[in-house]
Amino acid sequence: MNNHHTIREGVPVAGLRAAGIDMVLGAAAGAVGVWAMDQLGWLMLRSENTQTLTRDLGARDRDADGGVQAGIAAQIHGVQEDVSSGDVPDGALKKATQVSGVSPTNQRPGPGATVFHYALGMLPGALYGAIRRIRPSVRTGSGVLYGVALFMVMDETAAPLTGIASAPGRYPWQAHARGLAAHIVLGMTTETLLHATDRLR
Repeated sequence: MNNHHTIREGVPVAGLRAAGIDMVLGAAAGAVGVWAMDQLGWLMLRSENTQTLTRDLGARDRDADGGVQAGIAAQIHGVQEDVSSGDVPDGALKKATQVSGVSPTNQRPGPGATVFHYALGMLPGALYGAIRRIRPSVRTGSGVLYGVALFMVMDETAAPLTGIASAPGRYPWQAHARGLAAHIVLGMTTETLLHATDRLR
């Protein structure tokens, strides 16, 4: 009888432990996903033509009166030129926060911005890591569905509502396409890494 109760009581504990591991792995995979998203997003950003970049950067850097801030030309030059090796920490973060249009290009990055940026991939990644085992359907497209959902919820809805980004209509379609593609890469990277850990476990 005692053994029977021990086994029954051990099941929930084992389940919670497994869910905790799933969440930790999901957060780690999400962090790598953010890095992968940044690489593609920045590559696409640098390939944009000057007219598109002008509209994109202008949408991000509007002042209280709705006018485009000065220095757009200088910002475009900064986006299009390579980051020197001595500026890698700042340059890499500026790239990251510029990918989907949620940060002004003249914003100086700091530790808080770094944490916030990666948290946007790690926190959802932790939830995704736990849910995907219970609801396999969320893995649709090897993480594509997850990436699209993140893009719609964060970039297209939450960021404009909270004032982090301008209204979606202010951005050119290329900015939306860039954000969508980058988030799909985030989703696929997250799922690929978690699938690999599934096989190892």
